[in-house]
Amino acid sequence: MLTSAINYTKKNKGIPVYQQLANYFKQEIKQGHLQAQDKLPSIRKLSADLNLSRTTIETAYNILVSEGYLISRPQSGYQVCSLLMTINAEKSPTHLIKKIPHNSIRYNFSNNYIDSSTFDSALWRRCLNKTLHDPASITGYGEAQGEFALRKTLAQYSYTARGVICTPEQIVVGAGIQSLLAILLNLLPLQEKSVALEVPGFPQAEQAFTDHGWSVKTFDVASINSDLPRLLLVSPSNPYKGQALSADERRNLLSWSALNDGYILEDDYNGEFRYFSRPVASLQGMANGERIIYLGSFSRSLIPSLRISYMVLPLNLLSAYYASAKLYNQTSSTIEQLALAEFIAQGHLQRHVKKLRKLYSKKNDLLRAALLKNFGEKITILDYASGLHLRVSLHCPYAASKIASKALEKGVKIIPVLTKTHNFPEILLSFAGIAACDIEAGVLALKSALED
Repeated sequence: MLTSAINYTKKNKGIPVYQQLANYFKQEIKQGHLQAQDKLPSIRKLSADLNLSRTTIETAYNILVSEGYLISRPQSGYQVCSLLMTINAEKSPTHLIKKIPHNSIRYNFSNNYIDSSTFDSALWRRCLNKTLHDPASITGYGEAQGEFALRKTLAQYSYTARGVICTPEQIVVGAGIQSLLAILLNLLPLQEKSVALEVPGFPQAEQAFTDHGWSVKTFDVASINSDLPRLLLVSPSNPYKGQALSADERRNLLSWSALNDGYILEDDYNGEFRYFSRPVASLQGMANGERIIYLGSFSRSLIPSLRISYMVLPLNLLSAYYASAKLYNQTSSTIEQLALAEFIAQGHLQRHVKKLRKLYSKKNDLLRAALLKNFGEKITILDYASGLHLRVSLHCPYAASKIASKALEKGVKIIPVLTKTHNFPEILLSFAGIAACDIEAGVLALKSALED
């Protein structure tokens, strides 16, 4: 406070010093830096600290007392007035008032969290501890491309689990898909900055593209043609609609990239979670790594707060990447990268995903049964064979956004599908985070919302 007072009086030379000092304390009180009943320095102490006369300090204090900012108490000195603080709080602008957290969601069918009981924190802590016992590996900023130990492990794991064909040198690690896209968009040898996203789109990716000056449109994988931009973003193993692309659709995408000199961004989001057949191998593996940029993450297979994603670049983009790699700092924690490498190398991730697949298959069954039981013919379950959500069509007169709004009033959070492919509104219901014992009650609450 002392330094601020000195600086304040130095930059307001056209105003008497006592008035400057009074104005400074008024500002501190209004901004909440001085609270009710806080004591101010004595006249003698402040005079010595600011190298000002006692008369100047006393005059400033008297102004504050007369205007109701301070009260003077015998033997106690000067204090901030409690009454004034109450009045100021009542008159505070609304934008300064902290928002009350929204804790009214009882049944969360959104896809931005997972069931905390699924994550073995003891195993993760063990991997972290092992990393921390090697100080030499964590005392720098880390490798811009990502720690080699993690990239080597990811190359092996992604081939075994997803059929991705790559070397550690092709992998770039980052904290989320958006940070990786920021790197990628400067590498692509495309004259036109335009991208098409699989219907209905991917808001976070769209933001990254538009921030870099790219135009964004959507397309349907069922109608691939030469008029599309030369960059497509798809999720072939588990698209938004909850169903893997067919073999013909995959072949059409690969043919399109070869014939049109285009690139495909393969977002392998939740690709390991299929319930009625084995997971479909990556598109990147089918193309032998050519013209496919593979994107993987651990937000669902582990926990969303582990901000580690990775990108597999085709060989023809590596020289461009290495030329600019030194311009980018690593955005993901070195400690967590090395812990993840250990977690995967010890086989923990493979066992964890196997356990999750069983749990999510059970929740998938429970949610479908609850919907059919309570909605009957008023609902059509469109897709449920993969991923962590069901896509359903509700036979009601409301738009999807209105359904989401009415559901929220009943404490149910759902995801509206804004691009409609059927005659009725569509919504997504994720079962990743909600407890199995709450699924039936959540569906009943959703039904109640639509009946009001």
